[in-house]
Amino acid sequence: MSTLRVGASATAGGVDSYRYVQTVYFTSSGSFTKASYPWLRAVRVRCQGAGGGGGNRADTGDCASGGGGGALAESFITDIAGLAASETVTVGAGGTGQPAGTQGEGATGGTSSFGTLVIGAAGGGTSGNATNGGGGGDVGNCTGDFAAGGSDGAPGSGLADNGGGNGGGSPLGGGGRAGRKGGSGGVAGNRYGGGGGGSSQDSSGGNGADGIVIVELYA
Repeated sequence: MSTLRVGASATAGGVDSYRYVQTVYFTSSGSFTKASYPWLRAVRVRCQGAGGGGGNRADTGDCASGGGGGALAESFITDIAGLAASETVTVGAGGTGQPAGTQGEGATGGTSSFGTLVIGAAGGGTSGNATNGGGGGDVGNCTGDFAAGGSDGAPGSGLADNGGGNGGGSPLGGGGRAGRKGGSGGVAGNRYGGGGGGSSQDSSGGNGADGIVIVELYA
């Protein structure tokens, strides 16, 4: 599991010096155009990376592991003049869980970002076996004043009756429940950034949850 990181400039300027006006939520990729807010003096940006997908074992005697949760990165930005006229906003897509009938790993989630200024790392897909869950999003792969890592996906059981591994949680979403005995599939990760649960007895792994980019606007 990744650790927490706080940069030296995380509280520079102080939110108390600014007046909160509104929040813009990006649940899909787009762009942030600063000219739309001529009064803008500062932004707080939070980028939550997507979760990884859960795996599947193509037999009835084994269970698969869960996907990792995405990491969260945050910055309070006061240099509005230094922002691009239109900053590209990327919202990471959750990793797809491995379908039934095919043994393999769930896919890694996508990174969420606000230009190059704030980047939240994605959670990893599972390794496609019962012993290694997907890695949580690592703060070392984040950019921002503050970062918090996602949790690793839990390993599945080597015994079919004991079920798969749960997905790892993110700072903004819980991990999906694993498939249990009887051949049930893993549940998708919770928004935002939760990892998908691993399957039980050749059922589908759960999808990882998409990320999100949250931009608070201050005058």
